[in-house]
Amino acid sequence: MSVTLSSKSGEVGVDSVNLMASDNRPKSGWRSHIAVWWIGAAAVCLGFLLLILILVVTAQNSKALGHQDSKGANLIYSLSADKDTLRDERDQLKLKSINLTKETELLQTQYNAVAVSRDTLQEEVNRLIFSRKDEPCQLRWISFKSKCYYFSPSAMTNTWESSRKDCKARGADLVVINTKEELDFVVQFYATTWIGLSDRDQESNWKWVDGSSERLTSQFWETGEPNDDHSNEDCAEGVRLKRKFNDVRCDKRLPWACEE
Repeated sequence: MSVTLSSKSGEVGVDSVNLMASDNRPKSGWRSHIAVWWIGAAAVCLGFLLLILILVVTAQNSKALGHQDSKGANLIYSLSADKDTLRDERDQLKLKSINLTKETELLQTQYNAVAVSRDTLQEEVNRLIFSRKDEPCQLRWISFKSKCYYFSPSAMTNTWESSRKDCKARGADLVVINTKEELDFVVQFYATTWIGLSDRDQESNWKWVDGSSERLTSQFWETGEPNDDHSNEDCAEGVRLKRKFNDVRCDKRLPWACEE
């Protein structure tokens, strides 16, 4: 490279200086431009990859949420169906319970009827047994200890006075009980039975229909009896459960026992 000097001023020429500046410029500038371009390209690729990743994650989340929503809806539907089923089963059980209660009540009624029939049959059996053993008594009369007794038909009741009239019409009178054995025999047929004992003629003066006093049989009264508890309890009944006497109103309706 040549430098031209001016003849007048001795200064270096402009062209020569420019040439020197051009020759002295750094040769590494193009490398910087390339590095910047690669960095930018890498940033763009990275951003593009991040965008793709975000889209994939969002899609997966959306799918997962959609699946969860579907499962939730199915679960709600299933629970609702189960609730309806349980409600129907509860209603059916209530209906069955009502029906069972009605059936139980019906069975109880039938049982009571059978029990009454059983007791009636047992009474008739007892009558037949005693009648078969002892022949001297007339038909439907029962012999016991050489005496004959008549017991009113099952389920037939009367007042004390009407019962005595029936006995007299049969040529007998209401039973007079003299021993514990006789008491046990008389009261075995019915829960309560009219006997020939009263204080109708004189209060607290209990006598048998044959005129004898009850003093010899006073030990046969229930504890605390006779007590005239409801007033005018002037007639006596034989009680099967306790094998004792008890005073009651004479207008009470009971089965009765006659003795010849």
